[in-house]
Amino acid sequence: MKAISLAASPRTLTKTTGSKKVRQGGGLPGVVYGNGDPQSIELEAKQFGKAAKSTEAKNFLVELVIEGEKSIALVQDVQRNPLTNGFIHVDFKRLTKDSVVTAQVPLRPVGTAEGVKLGGVMQTSMHTVTLKGRPADIPESLEPDVTNLDVGQSLHLVDLDLPKGVVAIGSPKALVIAIATSRMQMMAEAEEAAAAAEGAEEATAEGEAPAQEGAKKEDGAEGGDKKEG
Repeated sequence: MKAISLAASPRTLTKTTGSKKVRQGGGLPGVVYGNGDPQSIELEAKQFGKAAKSTEAKNFLVELVIEGEKSIALVQDVQRNPLTNGFIHVDFKRLTKDSVVTAQVPLRPVGTAEGVKLGGVMQTSMHTVTLKGRPADIPESLEPDVTNLDVGQSLHLVDLDLPKGVVAIGSPKALVIAIATSRMQMMAEAEEAAAAAEGAEEATAEGEAPAQEGAKKEDGAEGGDKKEG
């Protein structure tokens, strides 16, 4: 995961009213914690918004430049305005080169599954995957190849190809992607089964009719013999 450079400065207005003034001036209040004392900072909201749009990862790596000093940090948590969806606060976790972090990365399947070509439907149970490892080793996204998946086959968390030193958080058997039978296929198969069952019933009924007629004739013949007696 590549670090995105962001310029920031120490923030002196730390209370609620101070944070509001920072936002009114086009800034974004934030805090950096971990590996030292927490530090309140502010950065340009537009600059952070541009950085966030440049990656699909929820937790992405940044290089904070504060008063000329550079430090690597991970975007740990972002708060948004529920009405405007604009950024209102961001938490950064300060890192070292040996830090191990947990980050959510997007899942983007690659290829067209063989089962989809045959009429199946690809169902994605996970759109993001939580990974644990060193920041430099964690990919910005996971792109599993689904080309060889047939109808009825699936991909689980344990099947994902991960970089060395990176592990996925969750049950290894957790379903990630499955190729299921489409609803139209299921309806067609149900109609075929119903038609086959109906045909079998008709064939059975037709096969029983002559036997019943024959039995009636025999009964009639027996009745005639009795009259003659």
